[in-house]
Amino acid sequence: MHTYRKKAVIILFSLLLVFFLIAVFSYVQLKRGISILSIGLPYDVEDTMILVLSALSMLKVIHEIQKVEHHHEYERRVKKAV
Repeated sequence: MHTYRKKAVIILFSLLLVFFLIAVFSYVQLKRGISILSIGLPYDVEDTMILVLSALSMLKVIHEIQKVEHHHEYERRVKKAV
């Protein structure tokens, strides 16, 4: 695996961890009945919205990790150059 791919995967895994922690915190606050951001929406709507958005973000990060891991075009160019 090339250096840029290792760095990209590490950064993407750290983003995955951040989004997971946000989702857990949102779920805990939802169960406690406390709003996270206090932007004027009811606490259940706000926490559910944050929970859904963080879950979708985690799916997007997983998709990006798969794209980086299976980047065959780059591998072909590297092998041609050698």
